[in-house]
Amino acid sequence: MGFVLTHPDYISFDGNSHYEKYPVQYYEEFLTYIKTKHEGQYWHVLPKDMAKFWKSHYKANSLMGTLKKTNKRACMLYYMKFKGSAILYREAKALRNKGFDVDIICLRESKDEKVIQSYDGLNLYFIQSRPTSEQKAALYFLRLFMFCLKSFFVLSYFGLQKRYDIVHVTSPPDIIVLSALIPKLLGAGVILDIHDIGPELYMRKLGAPEDKPIINILKHLESISARFADHVITVTDIWRDKLLKRVNHGIKCTTILNVPDEDMFKLSLARKPRPENGCNLFYHGSFEEHFGVDTLIKAMVLVRKQIPNVKLNLYGGGRLYESMMNLSKELGLDDCVHFNGGVPFFELPEILKKADIGIVPTKASVFSDEALSMKSLEYMTLGIPIVISKTTAHRYYYDDKMVVFFKPEDESDLAKSIISLYRKSDAERDELIDGAMKFLKEQNWSHAREIYYKIVESVMKRGKNGTQ
Repeated sequence: MGFVLTHPDYISFDGNSHYEKYPVQYYEEFLTYIKTKHEGQYWHVLPKDMAKFWKSHYKANSLMGTLKKTNKRACMLYYMKFKGSAILYREAKALRNKGFDVDIICLRESKDEKVIQSYDGLNLYFIQSRPTSEQKAALYFLRLFMFCLKSFFVLSYFGLQKRYDIVHVTSPPDIIVLSALIPKLLGAGVILDIHDIGPELYMRKLGAPEDKPIINILKHLESISARFADHVITVTDIWRDKLLKRVNHGIKCTTILNVPDEDMFKLSLARKPRPENGCNLFYHGSFEEHFGVDTLIKAMVLVRKQIPNVKLNLYGGGRLYESMMNLSKELGLDDCVHFNGGVPFFELPEILKKADIGIVPTKASVFSDEALSMKSLEYMTLGIPIVISKTTAHRYYYDDKMVVFFKPEDESDLAKSIISLYRKSDAERDELIDGAMKFLKEQNWSHAREIYYKIVESVMKRGKNGTQ
């Protein structure tokens, strides 16, 4: 798109050329070219028409003395890197497609990355960097505190300037939702999206029992945060029920599973035949203790003896990435276990299509036992059969007609399950995939997106009514 502004002071009408003016013939030739080549694709507008356009599309913002667009505006806040979060992009894109101007405040990949960027029509603000590996709890919480503080000031400034209609905050930590105080006072609806339930998450991180004072404080902060928000979203029914029981203040809470965006993860109806010579096992995600990557690597000692030319492909990063590489080397698995590092979420679907079997080795520890693995839903969508740990959440949503279960943290049982799935016939593998597809007919982003839109609409109304 081009914008051409002309003024007679810069046009020569006497045929003479001058360094401050151009001959009027140039302008005539330009208009003739545009009319001939681009008929119906241009707007030949007078100043009065332009004034009418701006008056109808913009209105004065008396508080800031600036112009405010009448388009709906949304801001999303997330203590995570943008390229590592398909869920953040999924929800932001949904709002963009509904006509929202969407700002995203999140972490940047490195200190050298530009602070302000754009991607696919979304405005990205990277206000803080975060190392891939965080070994010390004190530094982890310091960075978390600094991000919350920065978020408050950035959101307050943007809230005054842009007057958001909706602010969508994803935890952890829950308390970060208070960064939306100024936008909320100005009429924005606020959503708290609890992807990781706070007290249980930090019980795992800190190795603290539930009756510790710090955990009771976190439960109190969780209650304050949930009551501050106009609506709370959780990612499992288990966490929704726990949150409603714990907060007990009549909050509005809805479950939306971490189902993948079908625009990226195309639902695959094709069936891959049973691999005859070798087998590609895949794991993707974070390398943290509760995800059980160590269990998977140990299982490979037994798997390689039974499956010829088997390969385990690991994608992701995290605190334990190097220690998992060392474990693989100690067990002599360098020839069959491949560490590929992290990849942007938009490259992941094409990579995962190479998988014969997806592995989800989540441990049944505090927090992770009740978390539903997003990677399992991604494998299912792509038509990849999976071996998955039999945790509380996985048993709640899945059954033996959809997946092959194994006992959590048991590398022998995991190896046995991988070998069993590898040896299944094409018909048996197809039965598992068909069972998963039946589940996905009811649990998919197309369905969940409509629920999300209804939440956004109700929260916007509540936010506006609260300021009247």
